[in-house]
Amino acid sequence: MLKFLLGAALGVVLAVVFVRFNWEPPAVLDLPDTVKKDVVSAAIEGDLYDLDNDEATRTRALEVYFKTRAGTAAKLDAAAGHPFLAALYRERATREARILAQTWTAFDKVLAEPALKATLERKHAVSEPGALKRAMLFAALQKKPFLKTWLARNLEPPTADNLRDLLTRAASRTP
Repeated sequence: MLKFLLGAALGVVLAVVFVRFNWEPPAVLDLPDTVKKDVVSAAIEGDLYDLDNDEATRTRALEVYFKTRAGTAAKLDAAAGHPFLAALYRERATREARILAQTWTAFDKVLAEPALKATLERKHAVSEPGALKRAMLFAALQKKPFLKTWLARNLEPPTADNLRDLLTRAASRTP
């Protein structure tokens, strides 16, 4: 029992030291995990590189490859100009654009309340209903820095006047 407690305490201390000082355990300790990953990678290579396999088999093999060779996959993505990263960003931007675009119709319910409408008119310094909704939508975008930056880089810089169109265009993109 004492050996177990001392081993557990030493493990906790080493974990804290490695994380705190950004150290890595000696390569010898990673050897079993490395061997396991190599065996799994070798086992799926046949499925991964067999161009006649069905899509489900290739997809599963690619998932295993990403899991066991994440560093290599990231290097390949970088060498190809980051297509995987771009697709990941596009998927998130599409999802966020759809969600934000849905708030447009929700604003009608908010503006139907006279007290809320008066408060929002003062806040945004606009009284015309369409302009007020555009200002509210633009204010909502400010809380989504990823989407705001993605729109500016991939479509055009968002403004209160063009935001609804940008959201529609971004939401219609297929991930």
